[in-house]
Amino acid sequence: MRRNQESDFIEFAKNSPLTVLAENLNYDLEKWIEYSTSPLPETIRVNPIHQDCNWTVSKLESLGAKRIKWIGTKTLGFQMPWIKGGAEDEDAKKLLQSMHNSGRHTRQEAVSMIPAELINPKRGESVLDSCAAPGSKATQLAELAMDDAAIIANEPNKGRMNMLVTNRSRLGLRSIAITQHDARNFPRVPLPGFDAVLADVPCSGTGTIRKNKGLWWKWKPTISKSLHKLQLKIAERCASLLKPGGRMVYSTCSIDPLENEIIVAKLLEKYEWLELEKINVEKELLGAKYSCGIEDLEPFIEEYNYENFSIEESISQLKKCIRIEPSQNNSGGFFIALFRQKDDEDDASALKHKEDWPLGNRKAPKEDHGAPIPISNNRLNALETEWGKWQGFQGKLWERGRTIIEASNALSECFFEPKRIDGIGQELPGKHWHPLKVRQLGRVAFKDSNSQGLRPKAELLRGHFSFPEKHIFKINEDLLFKLLDEGVIPIEELDEDIRNERSGAILLDINWISGRRLLPVWLGTGLRLLLDDNEKLILQKQREDFK
Repeated sequence: MRRNQESDFIEFAKNSPLTVLAENLNYDLEKWIEYSTSPLPETIRVNPIHQDCNWTVSKLESLGAKRIKWIGTKTLGFQMPWIKGGAEDEDAKKLLQSMHNSGRHTRQEAVSMIPAELINPKRGESVLDSCAAPGSKATQLAELAMDDAAIIANEPNKGRMNMLVTNRSRLGLRSIAITQHDARNFPRVPLPGFDAVLADVPCSGTGTIRKNKGLWWKWKPTISKSLHKLQLKIAERCASLLKPGGRMVYSTCSIDPLENEIIVAKLLEKYEWLELEKINVEKELLGAKYSCGIEDLEPFIEEYNYENFSIEESISQLKKCIRIEPSQNNSGGFFIALFRQKDDEDDASALKHKEDWPLGNRKAPKEDHGAPIPISNNRLNALETEWGKWQGFQGKLWERGRTIIEASNALSECFFEPKRIDGIGQELPGKHWHPLKVRQLGRVAFKDSNSQGLRPKAELLRGHFSFPEKHIFKINEDLLFKLLDEGVIPIEELDEDIRNERSGAILLDINWISGRRLLPVWLGTGLRLLLDDNEKLILQKQREDFK
């Protein structure tokens, strides 16, 4: 932006409806304008379960990255020494892009890393991300649970779901099931409820103006008002799905109280078994600067003409919420509230069945077309015939069409195996997904091709380590260097044991910079790597550090 254009923009921003809102919130307007009109710094979340995690961290640090401690203690968040997308060195740009595309890290705004940190999922827990696309928070939840939980990433919009699938695949995660439901009507599973729920609801995005400058011109108070009912319905449904002792984070990237504190107050008013917890910022978000939730809501209630609004008993708790302003941590704007389900009984109040249920038994409805099913004996035998016993799977195997999938045990134990009672009081047997509309499950492990057999996919070979009995060969670094330099090694130049192997997909086993690594290759008239350009670039960079 040219200097005169920038000056005009700042002058416009000073008099915009957004700045009026900031003034009503008692923000420091000088700092508000200074930070809100400047670009965001580049921030990155490293994938802790990728086998190259330590190498990725060291590379980022060599580029000037600094650990972001205020987002939480478990997330490996880093801030780069440039604005978002502003790396000037072309080699650095290519390396960062390759690390992102290969699942070693995720570009994510720093404040948006906080909700998953506060959820703090444990191994084996069931967690719902009610509005999950594009997937940065859902994948972070899976990473924090070391990919050993049951993460339901829900997205009603099919187009946005594609982004969610792409991000899960890119990171090679097996603990995520992607579902397609309206979050306002998410099914009553699992019983007695979810261990945790994230309600990061659709919002006006007024906290994202540093990266979405068009909002300075587009936003007006009626936009927040139009979203309020949707946000409340989603939050109510999410709260009702919690098990006793379960926790829920409600968050937005909005600064408007109509989308934040007023939603929180309405939830507390409606559900007596729901309590607002004070976020221990000093312990959980080290060094984070923040503001408490707003208690004086009258000006905003009047401005939006909110009728029949009575939340006096809830208002005193709103200071337990936190607001993060752009100037406080050089970030975007964000709002976070942490709830807990405080029922004393085993079953959640909102999910209790009637006393005379179940009224009878019925067969499970047919699964949606394309839903994953447990792997058949025929498909499992075919896998073992081709590759032998595949060691190291840390979950269960499923199939969908010609695809073999690896998914966490928790996904099956929480959502597939148990019996359940439907909405009219009939008991359904276990071993089905219904009423969940599962569109994607776990990570793709193998694809079955008539001409090429069962080929292991890239998702399987990153993150958790597993290996077959057959078609695997130990090599030293010299052979890998030759493959990287020449692209193809003629078959006559290979060792006898490889020359005598069948044609097709095989695996090379190498003790590499981050430990044991499996490399997919194709053996025909020669040997060539079955890796995309991103992985090849990473290998070349790691080659420099190998010794």
